[in-house]
Amino acid sequence: MDKYSLHARIYPVVIFLLPIVILGITYSIKYEEYFQILTTLGVSSALVYMMSNIGRDKGKKKENKLWQGWGGMPTIQLLHFRDNTIDDITKRKYHNKLLKFDPIEKEDVDFENTSLVNLSEIYQSWTKFLISQTRDTKKYALLFKENMSYGFRRNLWGLKTISLIFISIALLINYVFAGLNVGFLCFNMFSSSFWISEIALLLLMCIWLFVITSSWIKIPAYGYAERLLESIETL
Repeated sequence: MDKYSLHARIYPVVIFLLPIVILGITYSIKYEEYFQILTTLGVSSALVYMMSNIGRDKGKKKENKLWQGWGGMPTIQLLHFRDNTIDDITKRKYHNKLLKFDPIEKEDVDFENTSLVNLSEIYQSWTKFLISQTRDTKKYALLFKENMSYGFRRNLWGLKTISLIFISIALLINYVFAGLNVGFLCFNMFSSSFWISEIALLLLMCIWLFVITSSWIKIPAYGYAERLLESIETL
């Protein structure tokens, strides 16, 4: 398994499966025995692989929605002169180099005064060109690190709806299990395992609701875009 798949695809699934881990720990379920059986059958590996692909697919499908909410693809925005993240002098150097590396049909485009809408196709083409030129993960280690961080957060966000449903089911099962033993309204008789797991699951739900958001993904997304544009200097 390559490093990107581990960080961006597998780790989100591990977090997604935390509700099961919480219930297992608090109720002292013999995880190791079950895990060994499932591993022998290949079930656990297949499940992780399947969920990692679901997370990736959902993250990719929602990517355009993310960019729309931010005002466009990060690299496209950073290349445009209306954005002040990169100074105009550096931005002009980037444009001049990109025009040499990946020429456009009309080189007399006024990049400084043309709207982002009219330049988006050019900037998108340049972005694809830069990605194709920076696949060496050792040479562009910092870029690769930012890409893993972005992929992890995007794919985790892609699993958000499924995870919230999953946690809700775990909360319900936990309550029903406790209620069947002592009575559904006898809260004072519920075990400490119930309260610990229920609180842990609610805290996990809060993280999914309030931390794993589009703005949380924005930080590494723009970090990756900046590093990608910086790679122009080494081409």
